[in-house]
Amino acid sequence: MGQVTIYVEDSALEAAKRAAERAKVSLSQWFGKFATQEREAQDQRRNWETFFAEIDRLRDPNDGPDGWDELLLDRNAGLGQDTPRESF
Repeated sequence: MGQVTIYVEDSALEAAKRAAERAKVSLSQWFGKFATQEREAQDQRRNWETFFAEIDRLRDPNDGPDGWDELLLDRNAGLGQDTPRESF
């Protein structure tokens, strides 16, 4: 477990101490909660970034047989020709 030293204004420190007291945790645990929440938020963003990167990869027409356009063409293969539109 790592150890850090932080500097905060006295009024902010007093507010943090009161909040930790209300939460019935140590001041260190109270600050640690924010670090844990930030790590989880970063993990969540990383998951979304990975998801969208995969979507972008699939949409890239230069990406070979796994590209988005090729997937659509494969899905519609064998459907035949569209019928001509009628004029009004």
